[in-house]
Amino acid sequence: MKNKKILILGGTGALGKTLTQRYHKDNKIIIFSRDEHKHVNMKHTFPNVTYQIGDVKDRDSILQALTEHTPDVIINTAALKHVPICEHNPYESVKTNIIGHRNLIDSISVSNHQIEALMFISTDKACKPINVYGMCKAISERLYIDFANKQDKIKVVLCRYGNVLESTGSVIPFFRRLLAAGHNRLPITDERMTRFSITLEESVDLIEWAYTHLETHGNIVVPKLPSLKIVDVATELAKAYGVADIDLHHIGIRPGEKLHEDMVSLEESFRTREYSKYFVITDHVVNMEGSPLSSDLVVLPTAEVPSFLKNKGVIK
Repeated sequence: MKNKKILILGGTGALGKTLTQRYHKDNKIIIFSRDEHKHVNMKHTFPNVTYQIGDVKDRDSILQALTEHTPDVIINTAALKHVPICEHNPYESVKTNIIGHRNLIDSISVSNHQIEALMFISTDKACKPINVYGMCKAISERLYIDFANKQDKIKVVLCRYGNVLESTGSVIPFFRRLLAAGHNRLPITDERMTRFSITLEESVDLIEWAYTHLETHGNIVVPKLPSLKIVDVATELAKAYGVADIDLHHIGIRPGEKLHEDMVSLEESFRTREYSKYFVITDHVVNMEGSPLSSDLVVLPTAEVPSFLKNKGVIK
């Protein structure tokens, strides 16, 4: 993207910061977020970016941002995303992860300003969802697809991907804190558990590809990702901290957690086109020879995990 005004909702989060780093030199960035403290901190790094306090649960604040800043592109990264938090606060998840998206779509619909593109950041948990977060995101995916099908002036694209390595609240920073504090015991939910893994830079690459590719309007774009066993991640991090024989304490799967995540369901695979680095899930049947994409089907061998984590900058 170049020479665009880009409004990033939830822009003070890890993805918002990475998007800003990628695009701020060639574009005008507007950060929209409810967290005042994060605004102040982010402004030290990106002083020339525009900041607006706002909440996706407040339709008026979204409409004000559209009217005041007249963006060309909107990227919605705002989410209440931690599975246990959403399980214990289901209506708060609904307000942010469903109503918040409805507020954005409604604001765009009634605004006098015409945007060029709307990007929605979804999650693998929206595929065959079993938890509140995934259910909310699955409904929001349908909201964006419905909006895309009702108009052709705005390019609407959905990006669905897995766990972001080292993102706030994820397992790697959690393990790091324990190891840095001298612990030689790490809690593991289940030794079989696998998760898709993507870096923040790869997430932005996905968004860029989805934005520029001609056949993504109204569709869900999914990256081709490897998955990792959580026990392999814990073991390699422990070695990086000098703990050769880590004690992995099994605590069991928490409410709302899957043993393995799904990126493309069997039913969706019939409607999926394949590209070199990505899949695009459409609303019509492409072929009936599809197969699901689950994290237990693309697990990186244990022997390859150290080099993978080094290449991604997780360990040295």
